[in-house]
Amino acid sequence: MAEIAPFRGLRYNPLRVADLNQVVIPPYDVISPEEQDFFHALSPYNMINLELGKASQEDTEGENPHTRAGCLLNAWRSEGVLIRDEVPSLYHYELDYTLGSRRLTRKGLVGLLRLEDFSTGRVRPHEKTFSKVKSERLGLMLSCHANLSPVFALYSDPEGRVEALFQDREVSPCASFRDRNGFDHRLRRVTSPNVFRELRRLMQDRMIFIADGHHRYETALKFRDILRERHPGAGPRAPFEFVMVYLSPMEGEGLSILPTHRLLKHVGRDAFERVLPAAEAFFQVTPFEATEERDRRRWMARLSEAAEARRTAVGVAVHGGSKLFLLTARDDRIRRFLDDQGVPGVLQSLDVVILDRVVLRRILGLSESFLSDPRNIQFSHDLDEGLTRVLSGVNDLGFFVNPTRVDQVRDVASAGLIMPHKATYFYPKVSSGLVLHPIDVNEEVPLF
Repeated sequence: MAEIAPFRGLRYNPLRVADLNQVVIPPYDVISPEEQDFFHALSPYNMINLELGKASQEDTEGENPHTRAGCLLNAWRSEGVLIRDEVPSLYHYELDYTLGSRRLTRKGLVGLLRLEDFSTGRVRPHEKTFSKVKSERLGLMLSCHANLSPVFALYSDPEGRVEALFQDREVSPCASFRDRNGFDHRLRRVTSPNVFRELRRLMQDRMIFIADGHHRYETALKFRDILRERHPGAGPRAPFEFVMVYLSPMEGEGLSILPTHRLLKHVGRDAFERVLPAAEAFFQVTPFEATEERDRRRWMARLSEAAEARRTAVGVAVHGGSKLFLLTARDDRIRRFLDDQGVPGVLQSLDVVILDRVVLRRILGLSESFLSDPRNIQFSHDLDEGLTRVLSGVNDLGFFVNPTRVDQVRDVASAGLIMPHKATYFYPKVSSGLVLHPIDVNEEVPLF
């Protein structure tokens, strides 16, 4: 069963921090060096100081961004910058955001999830993680003894029974703000034991799917194991047995995944034209005029139409070329090739798998080492931006795909499989700083 529990969250004191827009940040792993500087300059209490503090040449094992974050967190608590809620709470979180021409609302709740090894099958990943990132995050967690930001997780609830628990209550937000993108955030505390008990009942047979935050989840598992050794007398309700999560229903209308386009360098301007015959063995290749705005829009529309028809298509742009190309999959030929490669059937429907295995590796002949080097490949979630980068010569080649669907994430994770790197980009990211989970080994998590 998925075990969800309330907790006494640590939040910014409105008497010390009036505008959360000055302190709340995106997840650490999407913050550029320029954004890091920007957030550091915004406020001395900005979450960047904890999540992604600046390194110094004088740093040592005992004095570094992690140790400074731990000291800052303690100082902010003692100074009343961060204050702790007095009673256990679940936090209902609504986010109004704009995607294209649409205004959407994503709903979910922030609570604690009992940590489960993936082998139990109750918590399902879909992405590969990297040991270097986990090691760095573990150092921060050991210094702070806190979950600074939640793992973004999904569950299935087609009837909307879980969300109904929170929609029936007229509770004023305990925190609200509009961010720099014009997105509106609202956080409401729910303290009713009846809600806690009903949520526990509703979630007991549901599987949890990690949407974003795989490194944070696996880091929390390692942290749990370390603290179990340090505190052998701690029981199953020890706070390090749980991790803070943001849970959202996968059927929610406000749940969005953006595409992740691949932009290549160091392959040569004529690389794709040279392999066109090989591409035609796997795809129907349709050319469009790159220099004509109307043709470029038709190319984009055809790519979108493929997603609506649930067909695989890949858009291709070439620096210096007068043509754009749309590759529409010849399904039988691609299936035979992927079968021969030993690719499981549930992965064969993913556009990113076909792009990776068939286009980049088979047709272009690019190696794993080439594709793993950030000097050779960049990523964009915006088609117009990516196309401009290629046509202006910043990149040699661009490959444009439709987003992975939520049901595909569910199916791959349910099968115990992993997607290629950069297969999903859940949007918007869950912010860091709305609520923190302090981990005090002398406390126990309340279970109702």
